[in-house]
Amino acid sequence: MSDDYVPPSNLVARIGAGVVGGLAGGVVLGAVLLVMDEMTAIGNLVGSSTTRGAWLVLGAICLVAGGVFGALFGTWISRQLISAIGIGLLYGGIWWAILPLLVLPLRNGGKLFDIDGTMVELGAYAAFGIVCAVIYAMAGPRRRYWYGPRRSWGLVYATPRRRRRKRDDDDD
Repeated sequence: MSDDYVPPSNLVARIGAGVVGGLAGGVVLGAVLLVMDEMTAIGNLVGSSTTRGAWLVLGAICLVAGGVFGALFGTWISRQLISAIGIGLLYGGIWWAILPLLVLPLRNGGKLFDIDGTMVELGAYAAFGIVCAVIYAMAGPRRRYWYGPRRSWGLVYATPRRRRRKRDDDDD
């Protein structure tokens, strides 16, 4: 392999970096939910009433959520913090709609999509998504880029370098 070769984005590497980001985001999310006294609802998903059980359930959920993030959105983030923050904010909002508004009421017998009093939880899940995405952007797969010639309007296009194949008629 030459120096110019850029490997394609590997799904396993994206999932691994997403798991790391999900774990970091889960710590932030768990801290906020613990202060809000919402951890018991998370633990009740598997029938655990202890805080330790709730942390284990939340950790497992966040690891899966981070892996899904890496698999689905990992190619959109390439060490860029602004796009990572935006995608993470959206991803945290999606998990807020899934977990406390849909899954927890179904399991615990509550009202579906009841947003009364869950706006702080929305902020916690948004923080989860942002932390997950930023950690992914820092720890995710690296790709080298070369910058093409500047156009007359001043834009620079970043494209991955491709390995040039050696032809039979090339003389070195």
